Amino acid sequence: MRIAAPRATERISKKKRVNDLGAVRRQSGISLLELVLVLGIAMVLLAMGLPAFLRMLHVIQLSSGATQVGDILRQARYAAISQNKSVRCIFQPSSTNPGMTVFWVDSNWNGTQDPTEPMVLLTIEGNLVDPASVPNTAGLIPLAALGTAGTTPQAPGGGTIAFDARGAVSPLNVNIFYLANGNAPEVGFRAVLLMPTGSLQIWSADTSGNWAAVR
Repeated sequence: MRIAAPRATERISKKKRVNDLGAVRRQSGISLLELVLVLGIAMVLLAMGLPAFLRMLHVIQLSSGATQVGDILRQARYAAISQNKSVRCIFQPSSTNPGMTVFWVDSNWNGTQDPTEPMVLLTIEGNLVDPASVPNTAGLIPLAALGTAGTTPQAPGGGTIAFDARGAVSPLNVNIFYLANGNAPEVGFRAVLLMPTGSLQIWSADTSGNWAAVR
């Protein structure tokens, strides 16, 4: 006598377990539509935040260029004081990197950048610009409280700053270096002011020439 019922019941039970497992898998997975929606939302958020991120990056690059100018001038001044002699800081367009400006401390007055002399290289993201292209440079003078000191705006074509053994600028005047970001002119300008005593000021301006002290 054959008893088939248990086998049929066993087959039904196995089929039920397979169906239940498939349902669990379907419930725990991510559908293509859901994935497309997530990617779409991510792209929208990225598009909204990218311009602000790029602007911040360009501002940082410009500020970094101004800081580099201040640092190399400070190094030249410290070299003059520590060596108790006159030291120059020379700047000129780089001969090996077009569009860039090189500054170096010329301790031995040979007019050549020696391997042991400190130097910085300004890139297009924060480089010197013609003072004539900077708005409201006249408005910067009273804000910086320069008094009766003469001012010398430095052109990007090159020049020399000399410090005497006391660390003062020779001759005694205010040298001003203007910088901009060539890749993002909309972020404005920076001005590095080298005072007659050798101290430094850094100023920031928008494209309309509204100046504010950075430090």
